[in-house]
Amino acid sequence: MNLLNTSFERKSYEVELKHSIIFECVLGIAMITYPKLHNQLEKPKQEWDHIRYNLSESLTAELQYCQEHNTWKMLLQLLHEENFSSLKDLHGFIDDLPDQHLKYLILPYLDQTQDENRLKASNGDAESENEMILACKEHAFFPQMIHFICRCDLKELRNHFKQVTIGWYREFIQKQELEIRSILERDQKEKEHWLKNQSPQEIVLHAAGVDYKPEPGITKVLLIPHHIYRPWTIQANLEETKVFYYPVSNNSLNETADPYEPPAQLVQRFKAIGDEKRLRIVKLLSEKERTLKELTALLGMGKTTVHHHLSLLRSAGIVKVTGAYYSVTEQAFRGIETQIENYLERS
Repeated sequence: MNLLNTSFERKSYEVELKHSIIFECVLGIAMITYPKLHNQLEKPKQEWDHIRYNLSESLTAELQYCQEHNTWKMLLQLLHEENFSSLKDLHGFIDDLPDQHLKYLILPYLDQTQDENRLKASNGDAESENEMILACKEHAFFPQMIHFICRCDLKELRNHFKQVTIGWYREFIQKQELEIRSILERDQKEKEHWLKNQSPQEIVLHAAGVDYKPEPGITKVLLIPHHIYRPWTIQANLEETKVFYYPVSNNSLNETADPYEPPAQLVQRFKAIGDEKRLRIVKLLSEKERTLKELTALLGMGKTTVHHHLSLLRSAGIVKVTGAYYSVTEQAFRGIETQIENYLERS
């Protein structure tokens, strides 16, 4: 059969950068209420356990509510509605929202085909609610989240949004706010420099560790840095927008440059491959792209362990993930020799 293709295939997308201490606050709430991930973060699990154990009773109760209903996801969606300069602005926005509009904004965006169901479900249409649940039935928590939003006490939920963000900000963020703001600002400047020299796809790959190719319906990629969730990248969908909450680079962590301090990316790459198991993974992925399940079977290791090694390799820019498949990046080891020479010649 002969086919004349007159469809439009998107060749690129624009990249937008955004950072905020409020995003850091909400992502921190997301992290602290996901204990399964605590042994795969930069800080040891014992430290996170200690932090949560020493939180106030009132904040602990709010975090438990968040953990049960994934309200951190709802808060993230609300943060994308405006550029909030403070928690007070966010809370005023939440208070002023009519009930139906609040429900609409916190229901998860699935795709364009489900947006009418999203609108009807926010108005109390049970059939549309069920359609949404069926459309995302394989998702880890969206079905339960949709059901909760459509039936919850909105007065209680509004109060929770305020109390959990105020509590986490006061008990965790506030004492290190200046340092976090500086890190986020340095990372933003680094990525702004990248915009001048790299393609959108290269920027997303280097920042988020994801080889994100253009896809229908997506015109923009929004990159939002975080410090608290390192080394993880969190992915989300908005209308016509793909969001990556990505870990700030090592270069962004320190304000002053020491001429004897080797480039963070260079050190990260050597650390990533300075392990027998990770070298085995690189070898397997250099042969062909593989899924996490395939790698687990070939290596004879647990899924969590292999995922941890893959995360380190992704953070170093050596491995990328496309859908469910991992592969070695095209520029995995490109430029290492030049980086070493430049470092040795630095004065």
